[in-house]
Amino acid sequence: MAKFKPAGSRKASSKRSNAAAIPCFILILTGSAIVAYLFYQVLKSAN
Repeated sequence: MAKFKPAGSRKASSKRSNAAAIPCFILILTGSAIVAYLFYQVLKSAN
């Protein structure tokens, strides 16, 4: 029988993913803020 290692055995990639999560979170937050602002402007112009 072959011995299989678990998929998350590498520890070097965890630092890279945590460092990449911050700009990704900022990008998602900025995008949602722009969408909310545009939605607000559309509702404001409807009246």
